[in-house]
Amino acid sequence: MKLPTSIRLLIVTSIAVLLQFTALAHTSLQESTPASGATVKAAPAHIDLVFNEPVRLIKLELLGTGHEMPTAFEASSEAKAMFRIVTPGMHPGNFTVNWAVIGADGHTVTNSYSFGVDPNLVEDHAGHGADGHGHSHADEADHDAGHSH
Repeated sequence: MKLPTSIRLLIVTSIAVLLQFTALAHTSLQESTPASGATVKAAPAHIDLVFNEPVRLIKLELLGTGHEMPTAFEASSEAKAMFRIVTPGMHPGNFTVNWAVIGADGHTVTNSYSFGVDPNLVEDHAGHGADGHGHSHADEADHDAGHSH
């Protein structure tokens, strides 16, 4: 049975659209240092963000309780999967990292995560991330919720 050209075109177009939505759903933060939910003993000199594909990092805010912390962030003009942002002046406290990227499909993805710095933390429990040093592989469910169209 041969399908009419219009039906074949509709099928091909539908598959292409579905593939675009699949790509959109998979732009996510894979790793972060300090890790989401971690408490680290020493204030970090930088924040590392690792994404599952090359992206352009267009926004990064580091918020302390009631104030924004200084960073060396500059919006990225080139797509890459790993970013290191210098964080001068970090101190003990709780922090939230708000970020936004533009993925390969051109869609903006935003999300955030939090971590703490506690110099009184017992070393054996520092960094509740996967490797005990405030570094972990991000849970995709936690970091894939911020798609913006």
